[in-house]
Amino acid sequence: MNRSGDTGPGPRRRGAVRPFLIMVLAASVAACSSEDVLKTVSVEYSGDPIEVAPPPVDHGLSEEVSGRLLAATVGVRGLDCRRAQVGSGFVVTGTLVVTAAHVVAGIDAPVLTIAGEEMVSRVVGFDPVADLAVLQPVSDIRGPAPLEFGQPVAGSVGAILVHEADGPRLVPAGLESLIRATGVDVYGRPGDGRDAMVLSAGVLTGHSGAAVVDRKGRVVGVTFSRARGGSPVAYAVQASAVIRLLERAENSPESAGPCID
Repeated sequence: MNRSGDTGPGPRRRGAVRPFLIMVLAASVAACSSEDVLKTVSVEYSGDPIEVAPPPVDHGLSEEVSGRLLAATVGVRGLDCRRAQVGSGFVVTGTLVVTAAHVVAGIDAPVLTIAGEEMVSRVVGFDPVADLAVLQPVSDIRGPAPLEFGQPVAGSVGAILVHEADGPRLVPAGLESLIRATGVDVYGRPGDGRDAMVLSAGVLTGHSGAAVVDRKGRVVGVTFSRARGGSPVAYAVQASAVIRLLERAENSPESAGPCID
């Protein structure tokens, strides 16, 4: 597979075109629970089975770009529900923070960790189908420049901006394929679907809500789940859904829904 730069052929495929069912970890459980309880939901799209290459060894981002991205990477946590909910996020325009909806579902005041400092936030945008949320810190964010958005390109290499106990880091990721995923929302209810992407990367507990960036440091997606059985396959919603939610959050703020069972 050619993964040099922002362009190149799509993922290797085999077999005739037919509906292909991907079984993934439910985003509502896989990455928000400190116990990492396993539960599966289906994400379905029509196309050839995708042959996912091993994760790239290097993300290829420059030191300057990497430093800027790490500064804008945020840790997100809350304890309002039955289990601790932890995830990652990133700073966007207007000093807002984007994360996954299942990370903050049912949380009245998500706690953010930015540059080693903690601050309380409130949910101003919540989309359980796309599994996205927008948070507004109650105090000003100083330092990190907001990240910009770009278009995902199948066959390219980038990074996932994760926040862990030791702080933020970049996880190399291969963008294998762009898909239209359908199935259920974070509460298990039927959803209209979302434009998503298949990634080759090592996504762990606490990585949901992390930005997926290209080699220029532009956000092209947000992680929401990973494959079963320890396979280095992850899933992200495309950046276009984030942009739509940000527009809605500015015009009509909304709170997070109830806790996820």
